[in-house]
Amino acid sequence: MSDVDDGLDLVVETMSGQRRPGQHQMAQSVAGALSSEHHAFIQAGTGTGKSFGYLVPAALAAVNDGIHTVVATATLALQRQLIERDLPRVAQALQPMLHRPLTYAVLKGRNNYVCLNKLHGQIPDDVPEELFATAKSVLAEQAAAVRQWAEQTQTGDRDEYPDEIDARVWRGFSVGRRECVGETKCAYGQECFTALRRQEAAEADIVVTNHAMLAIDAIEGIPVLPEHQAVIVDEGHELADRATAAVTGELTLAIVERAFSRARRLVSQPAADRLDDAFADFEEALTQVASSASGPIQLVELPKNLLLALTVVRDGCSAVLSELAADRDSDPAALAGKQIAKGAVEDVHDVAGSMLAAGAKDVVWMDPGESRSPALRIAPLSVAGLLRETLFARTPVVLTSATLASGGGFGPLITSMGIGPEDVQCTDVGSPFDYAKQGILYVARHVPPPGRDGTAMEGLDELAELIEAAGGRTLALFSSWRAVERAAEYLRVRLDIKQYPLLVQHRGDSVAILVDKFTADESSVLLGTVSLWQGVDVPGRACTLVVIDRIPFPRPDDPLISARQRAVDQAGGSGFASVSVPRAGLLLAQGAGRLIRGDDDRGVVAVLDSRLATAGYGRTLRAGMPPLWYTEDKSTVLASLSRLRDRLGDQ
Repeated sequence: MSDVDDGLDLVVETMSGQRRPGQHQMAQSVAGALSSEHHAFIQAGTGTGKSFGYLVPAALAAVNDGIHTVVATATLALQRQLIERDLPRVAQALQPMLHRPLTYAVLKGRNNYVCLNKLHGQIPDDVPEELFATAKSVLAEQAAAVRQWAEQTQTGDRDEYPDEIDARVWRGFSVGRRECVGETKCAYGQECFTALRRQEAAEADIVVTNHAMLAIDAIEGIPVLPEHQAVIVDEGHELADRATAAVTGELTLAIVERAFSRARRLVSQPAADRLDDAFADFEEALTQVASSASGPIQLVELPKNLLLALTVVRDGCSAVLSELAADRDSDPAALAGKQIAKGAVEDVHDVAGSMLAAGAKDVVWMDPGESRSPALRIAPLSVAGLLRETLFARTPVVLTSATLASGGGFGPLITSMGIGPEDVQCTDVGSPFDYAKQGILYVARHVPPPGRDGTAMEGLDELAELIEAAGGRTLALFSSWRAVERAAEYLRVRLDIKQYPLLVQHRGDSVAILVDKFTADESSVLLGTVSLWQGVDVPGRACTLVVIDRIPFPRPDDPLISARQRAVDQAGGSGFASVSVPRAGLLLAQGAGRLIRGDDDRGVVAVLDSRLATAGYGRTLRAGMPPLWYTEDKSTVLASLSRLRDRLGDQ
């Protein structure tokens, strides 16, 4: 038995756990990638224990072979789990096998930490005064509470604040990468929270970070991560999207106005006037384009007025940056204020310039925004080449997730990463759960397919019947906010909400709080979208029914996805099959994965979209879902849920 197997057994033994063959297979694959310097894509189903499956070989390789590893995650919850629970257990359990203690650290972006220079008033506060118009306003009270915490915190980490923080409030306590004056020039450089975290990370064997930081370090070539010899990407199915988000540029009226207001007081009057004119031109052009759009639209060619406005914005920024560079003021407070302005103006300058220089490999689009606050954005048509050249060419990369293979194959994922099949070893270690005995996949074939208005009334009727049969205990996942609202309106009338309390997700709600309420009340029903499809872990009796309203295809008006589909079509392929189906399949598998979270879990995944049974791509999508027992018989499902409800009620 290898050291990796021995180490994994030690860790599992300290937790009084059971040996899982899939976990050992995964650990061997990770160890092979780290030692042989090849890439590994590992699908590890729910229950495998994948974090220990990669942490144990990473720890052994770090201490024994000097292979420092970066672990990148997509969610804060997993970061916390790794740092606060999993890595301490691994470090303690492996002590007999290591010649020195394992070290580890977490590293986040600069704007996740309190800026001491800003906290102590050395940097002008750019938060609009109207947000705190009254002493007792919600934002004013929150700002006071955050300040009190910030003056006492030992880490400065926003994520350790015990409550939600409005982004506008947090902006008064943090700075971005370009806004930082630098530790050597800062009055608080020796105490800087970011600098201390980076120093810890530089000395650590394993550094836990997020996908965005990994993308900035690799794709943008900005060294925000310490030197490392390997990368492990958990929740790897999200890497391409997170990388795209990290390199997407955005201009809004608020972004441009904030940058210009910071700079206006630091430059000559002619330069300030130039900024005012540039903002007026940009506001007029953007508003005009947005007024004629009913939704997001790709701008294959920039309208003339917007082209001219962006040119004026870019050139105005250039003039301001030249003046700021010529000013050699050495006063720390003045230097800090200037750097804040310079960083904001540089961002606007660079995004405007990239939009003006956009070519066939870029996608520029305008989103009018639901509140009519338009945004102009630019992103690469594909990040595959960037990932290949900047991430996969540098170190061995391990990608893992419960849902990497779409329709049972790794092909779409390999393509999205920009590498060839010969460059990566792909492994599916399965799951320890017996899905076919623990759960049912039910597709409501008789329900009309969803239309433009969402789920048909027959589907909503079916949702109510399923909830009643399950006795609550239902997580209902919807593909849009409007669908959530429509279902909530219907269920408030159709159900006895005293018997089945409705928990309805709204924009900005804390997912953790909603899930806690859902878990605490077994008769409750949780309706939500987006964030509830992934990462929600409710094992046991509180969730025996997961309902999915429709196949989660990308929105047809998504300019970036549409552009990617057209590119595949023009190359002779099928954009729908190559782009939309794999994306829908991964999200569908994630949603279905909310049901079986433990060995004793039982229940039903119900899909109210008949296309999963009738369309040609339905079989492909089902192949990528957990292998639950499949049926289209409504009576069988209702009877199964009722029996499960009664059994749980008797316990």
